[in-house]
Amino acid sequence: MPLFHRPKPSDDPSPAAAAAIREASDRCVACGLCLPHCPTYGDSLNENESPRGRISLLRAAADGVLPVTPALTTHIDHCLGCLACEKACPSRVPYGALLKNGRAWLTGKSPWTWRRQWHRALIQAVDLPGAVATAYGAARILGSLSWPRAAPMGLREAVRGLPARPRPALVDRKEARAADVALFRGCTADLDRPALNAAMRILHALGVRVHVPSAQGCCGALAAHAGFADIASRQRQRNRQAFAGSAPVLVSVASGCAAELRHDDAYPGGQFPAVSDIHRYLVEQTDLGRLALSPLPQTIAVHDPCSLRNALGDTRFVYDLLARIPEARVIALPGNEVCCGAAGDYFLREPARAHALARPKAAAARALGADVVVSANIGCALHLSAALARQGVNVPVQHPLLVVARQLPPLGDPC
Repeated sequence: MPLFHRPKPSDDPSPAAAAAIREASDRCVACGLCLPHCPTYGDSLNENESPRGRISLLRAAADGVLPVTPALTTHIDHCLGCLACEKACPSRVPYGALLKNGRAWLTGKSPWTWRRQWHRALIQAVDLPGAVATAYGAARILGSLSWPRAAPMGLREAVRGLPARPRPALVDRKEARAADVALFRGCTADLDRPALNAAMRILHALGVRVHVPSAQGCCGALAAHAGFADIASRQRQRNRQAFAGSAPVLVSVASGCAAELRHDDAYPGGQFPAVSDIHRYLVEQTDLGRLALSPLPQTIAVHDPCSLRNALGDTRFVYDLLARIPEARVIALPGNEVCCGAAGDYFLREPARAHALARPKAAAARALGADVVVSANIGCALHLSAALARQGVNVPVQHPLLVVARQLPPLGDPC
């Protein structure tokens, strides 16, 4: 599939998406219990910027009552997709699925602009070899320039959280014996290498056999949340083929990827592994008593990514794992119930609102006197690191597994 692709009528996802919108929206009783949990409604007090407002807009548009206009699309685009509303909803409205179907429907009905074409091309390009590393290099160059137009979509602030130099992605690590787990590296492996290395170190120390398929790619979350359902479908199919029969369990160090991969849990034929957040797997399915961790007399502030807190519901396992480190003071970062603003590529598309959401989290880390902030999602970690830098707070933001792995006895890089 070429990077620049003008959709054909056969590519239009709107008929199926419209049916899914109607089915999901029928469950919303417009009670308003979601409103206090929605960051965009709290910021604007605009009903169109609330979950029930967006549900009403999408339903009216799908039914032909409202035309698809830039104003309508903007209200849907402003949604972070944090799913705090879904977690709070007493009617169990599947808002996350409704939002994805809504954006896919709008993509099929909206004018095909060059801005959308470039957005589509960038999302599709993440699966190309070396694409993320190349984009990384360009981001650092553009982000360092003083000319505002050279650093679009908040790029200058975003690159503050990037490491000094990307490293090659993990290579295929197929064990001679059957693997216990398959490790997902996704499209961010060039940037998330330290967390992937830490995962390998911990799993090996626990005697877990790991397989890292080389044919895997992006989980599809970026495409799905942008409304490019066809790209997301192809990326999911690629991962189904890469992981089919690889191991009984698939673990991911990025909670956002784990949440998206849950879509393939019910893959026909039962060939796709059961998806688990890696912290949950370590706590529930391994003997953590085997880890000889050295003391760490520091305050660790834990950020709960929305994908872990709301989509997976697995936040406690990060705390359980970090509590294994002797002398460590593990504290939840105040305000964890509110999205940090990263939200996939949201912090690039809506930098002002994303910065506003991250600001109180950086202030909370300063007030706690944290020695390190940990986050189990690469996008959140980069966004929070930039927020801390803007406030002059010299506190690193790391993956929880990296903090744990550093307390293990010295060992060479397993990858």
